[in-house]
Amino acid sequence: MLHAPTRASFESALLARMESDVMPVMVPKEPSNRVSNIYEQIGNVVVIKIDGAIDKRIGAMEMDCYGGVDLCDVDSALALALHSSADKIVLDLASPGGSVVGVHETYSRILALCEAKEVHAYINTQACSAGYYLASACDHIAAAPSSIVGSIGVYLAMIDQSRRLDAQGVKVNVMQGGKWKTVGADYKPLADEERAMLQTKVDSLYANFKAAVNARRPQVEDATMQGQWFDAAEGLTLGLVDELTGETLDEYVTRLLMQ
Repeated sequence: MLHAPTRASFESALLARMESDVMPVMVPKEPSNRVSNIYEQIGNVVVIKIDGAIDKRIGAMEMDCYGGVDLCDVDSALALALHSSADKIVLDLASPGGSVVGVHETYSRILALCEAKEVHAYINTQACSAGYYLASACDHIAAAPSSIVGSIGVYLAMIDQSRRLDAQGVKVNVMQGGKWKTVGADYKPLADEERAMLQTKVDSLYANFKAAVNARRPQVEDATMQGQWFDAAEGLTLGLVDELTGETLDEYVTRLLMQ
């Protein structure tokens, strides 16, 4: 239902397009403010900031209240870097990890970028779990000795509130279609069959994570990828890190500019 003048405007635009033989041209969009905030080019070096918990399609209100890394923004920044005049890219990583969703796709974009540019991960606080997943795709990982790396693993946590509800005299009645539709609902215990199904999915994601790390870093042993974290000094001996540096980001970028 449209207000009459609005409807007329839509009709005019649609009819004009339908009657035209010329296909509309897609004009590249200017980077959004969020992308501009994480992207900077200094000479022949592009710096992309990946700071905070990682997720995908974070709403504006969530971002304003809680911050974090939206992989949509990172993907856009990587695309800008690919088409930039820079020949070196630095991912300034400071992330404890985050959601599984979207991480492998962004990892793949970093791999593609590595085919055209020299890509560095710079870590002076932490790059753990999903953060290390992204770092592992880079050509070179430089980290402060006391920074934290690793935490290569996957977990899924669910709360069972069924006993509390029973104690309160609350009974939940559910009508469902689909055997697995209520897996993980907090009003009932997790059945053995449900647990086994979810464990299979976690195992698959975990195997993919380890394979992604070993694709660029075959020297990293399975014993290093059991969910534990390391300081970067340990990480250097384990193959998680290539270089220890006490340089600030500005100093690190300056060194790359002079190479």
